[in-house]
Amino acid sequence: MRKPTIILLPLLLFFQLSIAQSQIGKEKLKEYRDSPKWIEMMNDPNANFYETNVAFDEFWKGKPNPLELMEGEEEAFEELEERSFVSRLFKSNKELKEESLKYAEDFKKFKFWKTQNEGFVKADGRVMTQDEIQQLVQQELQSRQNTKK
Repeated sequence: MRKPTIILLPLLLFFQLSIAQSQIGKEKLKEYRDSPKWIEMMNDPNANFYETNVAFDEFWKGKPNPLELMEGEEEAFEELEERSFVSRLFKSNKELKEESLKYAEDFKKFKFWKTQNEGFVKADGRVMTQDEIQQLVQQELQSRQNTKK
């Protein structure tokens, strides 16, 4: 009778911890959805590249692409029209469009930052510093010189 209790107690603790961790994740996603944390993260050299991408994607989920709005593309306006009645109760299409255009410059900066740094992401998700990139370039140049000899 004592054995099942010993086995079930660690399992119960494990499930409790996993539920708590998923709650933290959901709270973080809600925070990313509600505010543009990706702007701060993009400018932080110690921020995780992948988490910054998640924050960007969550913030823009359900919002029109500001670049398409600026160019007057029909797809952006169609997205606004396809929104449900409930979502339009909380934010009108005009408010959503204004919010998207407000972050248009940061949207462009992020797209550039992402493209520029994609190749320099470490295994832990941090982006390499300029010194680390320079060191990598030097090592590559040296290895190419050694192979030519």
